[in-house]
Amino acid sequence: MCKTTTKEVQVVENGKRKNYAASIEEALTMTGFGKYNFGLLLVCSWTLQAMGMDMFGTSFVVAAAVCDLELTLQQRALLTAMPLLGVVAGAQLWGYVSDTRGRRLTLVLSMSIGFIFAALSSLSPNWQTMAVLKLISSTFTSASNSGAYTLLGESCSQHARGKAMLLCTCALMCSQATVAVFAFPILPLEFAYRIDFLGITYRPWRLLALVMSLPCAITACLLQLFYESPKFLASQGRYDDALHVLKNIFSANTGKDADKFPVQKLLEDSEHQSSDHQDSFFKSIWQQTVPLFRGALLKDTLRLFYLVAVIYMTGSGFILWLPYIMNNLFFVLEAGGGEGMNLCAVLKYTSQDFATGNTTNIEVCDDTIQETTLFSAMTYGALASCSNLVLSLTCGSRKRMAMIGIMAMSAAAGILLNLVAVPIAGGIFFFFFLMCALSMGILSVYFVELYPTSSRGMVSCLSVMLGRMSAFLGVNAIGALISTNCEATFYFWSFLLISAIFVAWFLPRDKAPKN
Repeated sequence: MCKTTTKEVQVVENGKRKNYAASIEEALTMTGFGKYNFGLLLVCSWTLQAMGMDMFGTSFVVAAAVCDLELTLQQRALLTAMPLLGVVAGAQLWGYVSDTRGRRLTLVLSMSIGFIFAALSSLSPNWQTMAVLKLISSTFTSASNSGAYTLLGESCSQHARGKAMLLCTCALMCSQATVAVFAFPILPLEFAYRIDFLGITYRPWRLLALVMSLPCAITACLLQLFYESPKFLASQGRYDDALHVLKNIFSANTGKDADKFPVQKLLEDSEHQSSDHQDSFFKSIWQQTVPLFRGALLKDTLRLFYLVAVIYMTGSGFILWLPYIMNNLFFVLEAGGGEGMNLCAVLKYTSQDFATGNTTNIEVCDDTIQETTLFSAMTYGALASCSNLVLSLTCGSRKRMAMIGIMAMSAAAGILLNLVAVPIAGGIFFFFFLMCALSMGILSVYFVELYPTSSRGMVSCLSVMLGRMSAFLGVNAIGALISTNCEATFYFWSFLLISAIFVAWFLPRDKAPKN
């Protein structure tokens, strides 16, 4: 068996250089970055967007379905949290499938089935049925967390990989804003069609739920136009197939004939060669998971997983409280109050105002979503996407320092929103506090670069599983703490971000890309 070398091997015939034998990484570099990579970037971005819409769109649908499904506050919370539980339930399974059956196959299968159950949820007769259907749909669509990033990263050269994956994250960052854009014209519609055999009344929120599922079906179809990851094929010992894919990528990027690709042989790479998967399903999962916590990978795994927990607990945890916080802020500003108050004082003021206000024994169900809720989501999505776009174009070889800078900015914003006694400034600082979510894209690059091909799908899915569990805990912890001691809540999360900065400092130093 040939071992991978860092130098290309020139094949000589009749005294002339004819072609090369190269490692898979060197061959990827020779394919360049062109139309194929750009198209794959768009499709993988839409795949993440589809997952985000299926996940975050639930909060808008549930808010508008309160009256039809007769939801209590506890039932609303459980129904909104179902997509997070689905991600946790499916993460390790999809990591196994991605590492053993392929990135592209995983995405096509998961997004197709996810679409079916997400669409069926729009016809749910009660909240229990909807909860089960959303749990199943998010379990399938969560595969894009690892599959999309890994397929894109393994189809690009090392030089372009970081920027491409960060650009891909833009779609995920603006998924909530996209949901708000669709919800803005749909939810105000006034129609009600009775479907007797299902026992439901078809209202705008059901149409929104259906619209949120369509991107899953569209991306599953678009993925048919692209190839499997050449790195995955090589890790399975399918070097001829991997070379065929590389030639086609080269042809699509350059417009030249595939036979003109300078690499005619791929060197076998024992480091990234996966083992035979003849063992049982659970034993295979165990064998793929254990190496992540052994040897040289242990320290990197612990560092990255701690960063995942803190960033998801902060970014994904507080984003679900954005409508509540911004609605209270606008309520005080429109009433002409708030002078000399910080953001937490505003929240406390509105809580006391409602507590001492006039009440009535007649309860009227209100499923109206305020415009401020939708505009806040759109504003945050636009700000986060633009910031992520700038980040992807500027920090390609400075990932570690960029992540440290982002978390430092968020921690400072979390402290300043307590110290600055200007309500509108508190709202602005809160938006910057949420910007720590930009680090999610940078972390995904680390999971592709630091782990062998045979383990990337598994470690990516485990990181997402940990992240969504942390977000679930964060949402509930914030709800319990923000009403009792708001200032301490933001100080505590700022301290968590500072501790994450310390951990990020010990990540591997960024390497300059090879020419």
